Amino acid sequence: MPRGATSNPRRQRGAIGIWGAMTLMLAVVFTALAVDSGRLWMQRRQLQLVADIAAIQAAKHMGCGFTLADVLAAAQQAAVNNGYKGNLGASPNKVELGNVATVGGIRQFSAGAGQEAVHVYATQTVPASLVAGGMFTSKITLHAEAVASANPPIAAFSAGSFLARLTTNDDASLLNGLMGNLLGSSLNLDLVSYQGIAASDVTLLGLLKAQNQVGTVDELLASNMSLADFAQLTATAMSNSGTANAQAVAAMQQLASATVSNLSLNVGDVLAVTSPDKQAAGNVNVNALSLIMTAAMVANGQHALTLPLAVSVPPITSVNALVTVIEPPQLAIGPAGNNGVMCTTLHTAQIRAQAGVKVNLALAAIDLALKLEVAQGSAGLESITDSGGNTEVQIAATPGIASLALTGSNGTGTAQITTLLGIPIANLGLNLPIQASAQTLVYDVPHPVTDNLPQTQTVSSPVGGSLENALSQSNALTVTVLGIGVGGLVNSMVNSVVSPLLGQIGKTLLDPLLDMLGLHVGGMDVTLDGVQWRQSKPLII
Repeated sequence: MPRGATSNPRRQRGAIGIWGAMTLMLAVVFTALAVDSGRLWMQRRQLQLVADIAAIQAAKHMGCGFTLADVLAAAQQAAVNNGYKGNLGASPNKVELGNVATVGGIRQFSAGAGQEAVHVYATQTVPASLVAGGMFTSKITLHAEAVASANPPIAAFSAGSFLARLTTNDDASLLNGLMGNLLGSSLNLDLVSYQGIAASDVTLLGLLKAQNQVGTVDELLASNMSLADFAQLTATAMSNSGTANAQAVAAMQQLASATVSNLSLNVGDVLAVTSPDKQAAGNVNVNALSLIMTAAMVANGQHALTLPLAVSVPPITSVNALVTVIEPPQLAIGPAGNNGVMCTTLHTAQIRAQAGVKVNLALAAIDLALKLEVAQGSAGLESITDSGGNTEVQIAATPGIASLALTGSNGTGTAQITTLLGIPIANLGLNLPIQASAQTLVYDVPHPVTDNLPQTQTVSSPVGGSLENALSQSNALTVTVLGIGVGGLVNSMVNSVVSPLLGQIGKTLLDPLLDMLGLHVGGMDVTLDGVQWRQSKPLII
């Protein structure tokens, strides 16, 4: 053994002890790093969850009449509910509004550039190490951020449903005449066909896809197109939806093929979308018949439509009616009101109908026209609340004031009974008081809402009953006798011809026309077509 070599076991044990202590120390250090890294990762993940949930909840308050304070309060409450101890309103934390643009394939948030998205930036200061204490640094600040697009609950609704009262073949015949006038050609669809279209829905995204073009809902709403193109677009979207039956799809295609009018429209005039993120409104259902009827009225403007009526009061064989859409109706998609502001509103059509008759009888002649005008009604979305198993929607509805008048057959002057020589016997007036009152309609929709919509409710009319019944009563008429000794003749005319004539006009024109338009004298139908409580992917960054 060389001199100086150490073979003392005790000294070897000392060396091993040093290496053992060093190995143990390294194990403790690596264990501390592993524990602290895992802890920090978990805390960072929890903070990200807080930021995500805060952004999602804040986005739900970016609806009608909202303020930054509303959004901040919603974000803070959501963060606190998930264990956050800080204040999102205190720097370096922040909750800010803006928009999101895609630059180079990457989404980027820009603060203050709009109110289409909310950005939540949250921080949390935690110990750097629970094991090593202050060996490195005592504290470390974690941060997380999230961006969500505006995502308030939204609903689609119409005032004037176009569908609730299609119940008879006579309704289908009248609708064929009305739609044929609007579309520019004759139609011969049966009741079942119209009912099938009325039971079908389309969406804005469905219309967008039917265009076979890349674009956004905003671009679709801003576009101008011919009525024929829009009808074909609706037919294609309805076919692509997969929810309409084959007969309904074929009927809608017949409507599209029958559209020969060269009139045009702006899609945004048909559908009023007030959601801050219009793309999010793209999945809400809109009734197909309401959509095509509204579009046809918008395109036609104040064009007067002539409808022949099947009036059977001898000796009167035919009566022509003029129907004019003074102002077209509108469909609406958007959020509920907030802070006293009502953002999602719509109006019904303003309709004028006139049925004139001038006929010579045995001893006298009748010269009259029954004129009806229904002013625009309105409806506004008040609230959308979710109770877990049901969604409750409240809509404030105010019917348009209606007026009925009797004039001469040309629409002017006074309705009269005259002798065959044109000598006035009596003037006829109308005594049928009509009122309208506002009402809040409550829709209680079980989940899933898509299986329980549409729902239609009616703002009831104080007149009660149909116009046919009201108009056929002799006490609805005011008769001013102008001659002497002709009272019996006047009474005979009123009781046997004039009152039944007005009743027939009410039965064949006014009642079914107003019903299919969702309007009533002193009332209207309001149909809830769709509700979207949340987007499927609310986070965008």
